[in-house]
Amino acid sequence: MSEISCEEVLADIEHFLHGELPPERAAHLARHLDGCHPCLDHAEFQRRLWEIIRRKCRTETPEHLLSRIREALLAAEREAGTSPS
Repeated sequence: MSEISCEEVLADIEHFLHGELPPERAAHLARHLDGCHPCLDHAEFQRRLWEIIRRKCRTETPEHLLSRIREALLAAEREAGTSPS
């Protein structure tokens, strides 16, 4: 099979699917998935689940909420003595 265990793969599978792993770690997971059907099935399930969530949760953030968030961030930056980027 591969040099990593199923447990290690499953612990990192979401990061792998989102492209958040370092290239070497991602390559290890990909090699494991090539030879392990249970892990591949789990990865495919997770990928489809995230696809459904993304499709169903498409909403626009209301402008008033964005304004409140921006104001809160600016206030926090002022309190911390940093300037906005």
